[in-house]
Amino acid sequence: MKRRLEAEGRWKDAEPVRYDMMRTVRKQQKMSKTDAQAWVYAELDRLYPPPDPSSDILSDEQNPQPPPRDDGQIRGLSDLPGGWPELPANASLLVEVAWVQANRLRVVAEHPGGSTLVHLDQALSPAPSWAALGWLETSIRSYAKYVDVAARATATADVESAVVRRERVSLEDVLRLLDEMMDAGGRDR
Repeated sequence: MKRRLEAEGRWKDAEPVRYDMMRTVRKQQKMSKTDAQAWVYAELDRLYPPPDPSSDILSDEQNPQPPPRDDGQIRGLSDLPGGWPELPANASLLVEVAWVQANRLRVVAEHPGGSTLVHLDQALSPAPSWAALGWLETSIRSYAKYVDVAARATATADVESAVVRRERVSLEDVLRLLDEMMDAGGRDR
C-alpha cells in the first residue's frame, strides 16, 4: 500500500491520515499493532484507490512519479498542541534535557530516507521552554552532540546536588552545636 501510494505521489497526503487512524484505533479499539495496521491499510486502500487505468487524462496528483526527495527538514517541531501554555524562552538546562529524554521516543518518528516527523501532541507533558524544543531538534539532527550535552548537564546536576548535601550536613552540624551551647548556657544560670 505504502509503495503504491509513494509511486503515485500520494503518500505525502496519506501518511498523516494513516498516523491519525493508527493512533485512534489503537487507543479507542484497543487493537494490537498488527490488527490495527491491517485495518488502517485496508482503509487507506479504500480512501486512496488506484487511479483508473482506462482514463486517458491523468491529473498531476494521479500521474505516477517517483517519491519526492527528502529535504532533510524536521516537520512538526513548532506545531504546539492547543492545550500547551505559552512557552518561556528558556528553563534550566537540566529540566530541558530531562524533558527531551522523557519524550523523544514518544514524539519523534524518523522515516527511511531521512525524513522526520515530530508529534508534540504525544508528549507526556508540555515542553518546559522553546529551548527544550531546540534540544529536541539537536537530538534529531546530531544525536552525539545532544548526548554530550545531556551527559554534561547530568554531571553538573550530580555535582550540585552533592554540594547541597554537604551544605545541609554542615548546617545541621552548626544547628546541633548551637542547640548544645544553648542547653549548656541554660544550665549555668
